[in-house]
Amino acid sequence: MKVVALVSGGKDSTYNMMKCVEDGHEIIALAHAHPPEDAAHEELDSYLFQTVGSSAVATIAECMDLPFYLQVIAGSAVTQTLDYELTKDDETEDLFALLSNVKKHHPDVAGVSVGAIFSSYQANRVQHVCDRLGLKMLAYLWHREQVELLQEMVRSGVEAILIKVAAFGLGKNELGNTLRQVMPKLLSLSEKYGIHACGEGGEYESFTLDCPLFKRRIVIDEVETVTHSPDTYSPVLYLKLKTLHTVPNLVISLTWIAKICFIDSSHLTTSRYVVSSVAGSAPRVATDHSPTADSANVDVNELSLQLPRPAHEYALAFTDHIYCMNEMNKLGRKGRMQELFNFLHLRVEMFSRKHPTHIDIWRDMINSGYDRALIVEDDIDFELDSVAVINQALSALNSTSADWDILYVGHCSMEENQRKANTAYSRLHKSTHPFCTSGYLLSRNGAKKLFAYFIEHYQQARALDVQLVALIKRKLLKSYSVYPPIVYQRRDLYPSDDGLELKIAKKMKNSAWNEALAFVPRLANWVDPLDSVYLHPAFKHIPSWMEDGNTVN
Repeated sequence: MKVVALVSGGKDSTYNMMKCVEDGHEIIALAHAHPPEDAAHEELDSYLFQTVGSSAVATIAECMDLPFYLQVIAGSAVTQTLDYELTKDDETEDLFALLSNVKKHHPDVAGVSVGAIFSSYQANRVQHVCDRLGLKMLAYLWHREQVELLQEMVRSGVEAILIKVAAFGLGKNELGNTLRQVMPKLLSLSEKYGIHACGEGGEYESFTLDCPLFKRRIVIDEVETVTHSPDTYSPVLYLKLKTLHTVPNLVISLTWIAKICFIDSSHLTTSRYVVSSVAGSAPRVATDHSPTADSANVDVNELSLQLPRPAHEYALAFTDHIYCMNEMNKLGRKGRMQELFNFLHLRVEMFSRKHPTHIDIWRDMINSGYDRALIVEDDIDFELDSVAVINQALSALNSTSADWDILYVGHCSMEENQRKANTAYSRLHKSTHPFCTSGYLLSRNGAKKLFAYFIEHYQQARALDVQLVALIKRKLLKSYSVYPPIVYQRRDLYPSDDGLELKIAKKMKNSAWNEALAFVPRLANWVDPLDSVYLHPAFKHIPSWMEDGNTVN
């Protein structure tokens, strides 16, 4: 369905747009109601509209490259009951005029995205206007539990700052801070004093600087702090966003990337691409590579090209297929991973399921007939030379006639270089105990082995990566590792999802990559979790029911 999004500039309207897209709808325009130009203050205390930050909302349309429609708020809350009937000079009629104008220019629009959570006053009026115009209201956040919703927004990649505070415990120090920064305090105030974690009681308002739907991000240059109500205990303060601009998150020479990835760049129409929010930080490059002088001096102001969905993808010399395992409700992770693979010009299947598992992917790999596949999780990042490293590792395995089931390119172990390096490639080693399944290549034979074993003997109480290490240490899985890894989990962006032992998991929670590496044990007292488990005969031979041509269920 084609949808117009009512945007206030805040986190709720932004995240509801993300949920619309996740549900298969297409955002074709943004719409916003703003205070009159001669208004004494930007804050109108409207019952229906958020007006703080109104002057900056147009930049969100710029970031999404969508048409933007404005309507002056000429009315007021004439009717203040929950239910609404058509009333002259009520602010609801300004909303009707706004959406009527959108429908005039976009006759095919069928839905309206609205970020309402608990305000029946707001939801009833939007529904009233939608009914009159024959539109469907899409309110995915309606009556969501607020603590859970706030945490979900932050995890999804919504980067928003507080631009208004109006509650006990919130003050000038919180203005301008991101949701991620103030979330611990908001949750504490919610628990102690019952404030609404998402600000549904008017405790605070926000403005979105970036999200996975944005092609560019917003940078605020100048603000003014305005005191709307100087209450001693709960002052009402807001930021007037005076000047701001939009920029790409990352500027880098594509020619340079082509060089370090062994890619022919002669066909490229431009040598520079702009990447929007790949993973929240500058890329890491192996120490034996450095940018050319041309790529090191990039003027951000001269660039306007957004990273496109490539019309072509490079032929994958190292694999038949790439899977990225993604939970359906984690739209932020999905968007970041799609941008990342587009940046590397690699075709990926976003393996999005309600509860995806590695076993599901192994099954799909077998049934699809792939000889080998790269499998990654949705909270990872790549080194820029990943393609080159994988090709060299596989070339080394082939040149030395090494048979392999699994090749770890992402792991969280500092001991994967303990065994002698492959004679053809110094970064390739036989695996020791490569914890984590953030990224690995699997051969068809390896997929069959693992699927045959785990459908019979998967231990729910044990993390998958721990069980894989046990099979490797028993020499039942032919495993190699790239060291140092080229794929790693972004623990600085996302909480840990793994199921390692409690003492390990506590240390890994929210830790950055280097910190995560520091604690990984050397396992001098390794206890095999499969000691009492019957080993499936698939590890001696592939059962007939898994021979090529047969479908596994």
